[in-house]
Amino acid sequence: MVPQTRLHTRHRSLPRFLVIGGLATLAHWGVMAQLLHLGTGPYLATGWGALTGLVLNYLGQHRLAFRSTLRHRVALPRYLAAAGTGWLLNLGAFAAALAVLDTVALAQVLATGGVALINYLIADGFVFHEQSSQDLP
Repeated sequence: MVPQTRLHTRHRSLPRFLVIGGLATLAHWGVMAQLLHLGTGPYLATGWGALTGLVLNYLGQHRLAFRSTLRHRVALPRYLAAAGTGWLLNLGAFAAALAVLDTVALAQVLATGGVALINYLIADGFVFHEQSSQDLP
């Protein structure tokens, strides 16, 4: 059972998590669009866009969504591991949904929704979870 204070924290951090993630996604797409407009190749453009979104999302989640006091040397490696896990989960969910639906956009929407929830639970329970860092130097 989740303690009442954890439920209260989750209730407040989930909307912030979703807004910050959405803004980071828009930043990714914005950087990508600008670089494509300037003639950059699509792989390099999406790579720089994704890196921009990753950095903005990490900083926003750390400071605003979870209001974490973890040092970056603890939180950042956890975040990168979670981001990699989320990327793999998204790829798997997308592939499964696409095989059933045969519609790219709907498959991605379903994968994104499911993975966003899992990413939130990982961020809340592991990445920015204060108590799990007590044993670290």
